[in-house]
Amino acid sequence: MFSRLTIISCFLFFFNALVGQEEVGGFYFGPKLGPTIGTQNWDGFDRRPMFNYHAAVFIESIDPDFKGAFFGQIGYHSRGSSLNFRNFIGNFNSEAFTFRNISVMMGAKKRLITNTLYTPYYFVGVRGEYQLSNNLQDIQDRFNSPFFPVPGFVNKWTYGISFGGGIEFLGSEFIQPAVELNVAPDLSFQYQSVAIQNVINPFNGQPTTLPERRIRNITIELSFVMRFMRRVVYIN
Repeated sequence: MFSRLTIISCFLFFFNALVGQEEVGGFYFGPKLGPTIGTQNWDGFDRRPMFNYHAAVFIESIDPDFKGAFFGQIGYHSRGSSLNFRNFIGNFNSEAFTFRNISVMMGAKKRLITNTLYTPYYFVGVRGEYQLSNNLQDIQDRFNSPFFPVPGFVNKWTYGISFGGGIEFLGSEFIQPAVELNVAPDLSFQYQSVAIQNVINPFNGQPTTLPERRIRNITIELSFVMRFMRRVVYIN
């Protein structure tokens, strides 16, 4: 498991390393915003997608020779999924289970040389996340279903990987827009409960056993990016 101190220490070390790139010319930084599609795996069964949003800020080393760059980012990300179910009176409902996380990511990026006005790239990184809040209690208050996840089994700390690619567009010397697609599967469980016996089934009134439940997040994010350059000018 990732500890809080480990995640913060790694990010601060990585941030200082990137800022140190000023000695060779500077760095890029800026925001990322866009829509999110989240899904989850519940013990081998995939849920329906959840639609939400994300926001992040990043810092990235300058890569003038297309040899590769390092980056770090921190942001707010929505993880989760949705589920169609039948209520007590026979009507169908769709409900989203949402986990709101703060994520810290560090990774490497490779840009591809082209003769056009845009530059494609791909990247891979590792993430550590802390859960700020979720809506599980709200769902329990409204539906009171023993088959839904409950807040007591949520893991506050999770980790995973991220990979994807994007396109940088030609802008001014110091400002460049970009579009990026990121796939972020978790390696740890966002939710993990033990088996619970003698739970009353609300549909037939009989006691039942709720099996152990383990939930991992899988998220796809489309980001609209603004890249601002910080350049160091040496004066002799």
